[in-house]
Amino acid sequence: MVQVFQPNLIIQFIKENGTNIKVKKDEYIYHTGDKTDCIYFLLSGEVFVCRMQPEGIELVTHFLNEDSIFGAVTLFCGPKTFSTFAQAKVDSELLRIEKHMFEEAIYAHPEFTKEWMKWVDIERSRHSTRMRDLFMFGKYGALASVLIRLTNSFGVKKSNGVLIDTKLTNQELAKLIGTSREVVNRHLREMRNDGILTIDKKKITVLDLEELKRINNCENCDINVCQIF
Repeated sequence: MVQVFQPNLIIQFIKENGTNIKVKKDEYIYHTGDKTDCIYFLLSGEVFVCRMQPEGIELVTHFLNEDSIFGAVTLFCGPKTFSTFAQAKVDSELLRIEKHMFEEAIYAHPEFTKEWMKWVDIERSRHSTRMRDLFMFGKYGALASVLIRLTNSFGVKKSNGVLIDTKLTNQELAKLIGTSREVVNRHLREMRNDGILTIDKKKITVLDLEELKRINNCENCDINVCQIF
């Protein structure tokens, strides 16, 4: 896989100053309405950051794995509360650092500032392109978009295609595109029948990545942008 950008100086600062915490599968890291007073760094495991839609459907806004930064990442904006919640998909280990300490470090070190500005810009681009894909190409196109991003984030090349090396239930895939499990069931069945992918023990192998890109009118975004994180 192509290496994506990581703010390594900032990550090192968090590792040196953060507090280690461990969370079990399905345990909440923070809830909607909690104060945004901490930054989190995922050492190991997988985490969903979700938003509850007005109609009661959960939308996963970020699907994180190790080396991901999340939490109160909007800096220098005063006290706020989370509009999302974070939940461990599997047993996970994190580092937590207070937001005010993090802000002071970003402000005091120009090299941190440059890294943070680049990371925030990439995050903004990921979010905007993912929202575009979710709403412009229907649920079938949204699923294609999510599968493409999953191949970039978790993909392992195999002789017959690209294995998405993480287990995802159809319900979890539904949350990634803000729809029902039944819709995802139907679209995955169509993709299997068309020879686009196979599924074995909750792991998906994409057999025809170019067809997914065609379905999604892929613009061949930079690899840093086309991620699920």
